[in-house]
Amino acid sequence: MDDIAIGKIRTSHGVNGFVKVLSFSGQTDHFLKLKEFVLKKNGKVKVLAVESIKASGSTVYVKLKGIDSPEVGKTYAGWEIWVGEEFAAKLGDNEYYLKDLNGCELVNSGKVLGKIIGISENSINELLEVKTESGIFIIPFKNEYIGEVNIGLHTVELTALWLLD
Repeated sequence: MDDIAIGKIRTSHGVNGFVKVLSFSGQTDHFLKLKEFVLKKNGKVKVLAVESIKASGSTVYVKLKGIDSPEVGKTYAGWEIWVGEEFAAKLGDNEYYLKDLNGCELVNSGKVLGKIIGISENSINELLEVKTESGIFIIPFKNEYIGEVNIGLHTVELTALWLLD
């Protein structure tokens, strides 16, 4: 199974070194089972043991070994939490991980337009990097541009053809 990012540290919380974690899925139960966090940011990787963890809504509050003050906790803001897929939130029917889009064909009316070669995020939404015969294009992964996603067939429907102009 592949590793997957399940959340990221937002900031410190309180005075004892807790950090506030945003769950990418909005679910939190899968965090409560973790004994350690594999943290990644800008090519760096750190593994820290979980000392205490609690959830409230879609936010998780975590005390990690070695983070004992709000000042140290803030230095971890933006670090992503990575786990094996088996530790991620369980998928429902017709759900998929963003990473599953990588390698899918971009199609319209049965015609293959290109292939998704990467996925990135900005502060607004996810972006698909698509390679076509004409070059590489960035397509916002939004309902107004994307139709049916069929992970079984490895296809993603593009409804706004003008994005490839």
